[in-house]
Order: sequence, then C-alpha cells, then structure tokens
Amino acid sequence: MSVRTITGNLAADPEVVQAGSIQITKLRVIENTGEYRQGKWQAHETPTTHFVEARFEFGENVAASLRKGDAVVITGREHTSSWGDEGNKQYGRIIEADTIGADLARATVTVIRNARPDTNQ
Repeated sequence: MSVRTITGNLAADPEVVQAGSIQITKLRVIENTGEYRQGKWQAHETPTTHFVEARFEFGENVAASLRKGDAVVITGREHTSSWGDEGNKQYGRIIEADTIGADLARATVTVIRNARPDTNQ
C-alpha cells in the first residue's frame, strides 16, 4: 500500500457503518487538482474524488467533528477494494486514514481532547 496525503473538502457528512464488529466512518473528499502551465495555475476541469475510511474511536472522533464542506488534510494508506457479485464486480481506490485534521489554512477549530481512561483501577 502506498501512503498518500490529500487536501480537500468533505462532499457529504461522514457516514458511520457497522461491518461485523468493526465501526467504520466513511468520507468522500473532493480535491481540486491542477497544474502549473507557463507559470500559471490551471485547475483541472473535474475535481478528484477520494474515498476515505477511519475505524474505531478514530472514526467516532471524525464523525463527531467534521461536516459537509469542511476543509481537511488526510494522510493514510491507499489500496484497491472490490465489491459486488462476480459478474458485476467493481473496483475503487480507498484511503485508510491514519490522520485526519482540519486544514487550518482554510478554517479555524477548537480542540477538545478526549478524556483518558482511568488506569488506576
């Protein structure tokens, strides 16, 4: 798996799904891509859509913190996933997030730390 860092905006609110005993938070991130041509930035006509997953407590924090339109920075491992029946199988790239944060170049946030579990018991 390759490690990727992307920036973009959430296309929808995070979606929390249950996959067996695992809770997965799914995100769709729209990244406006482009390139420099003759010293000027030229945006691509169609933005790139990334599918991102965050698991367990990490995913719970993402779902509680982020909403549609929020500017984010995401780092994670990208892999190909498949779904559907054998005759109608589809494939897509998914980033399994290691870190997700608000893009402070485009937003401000208030950080609320999670309470640490009491280890004196």
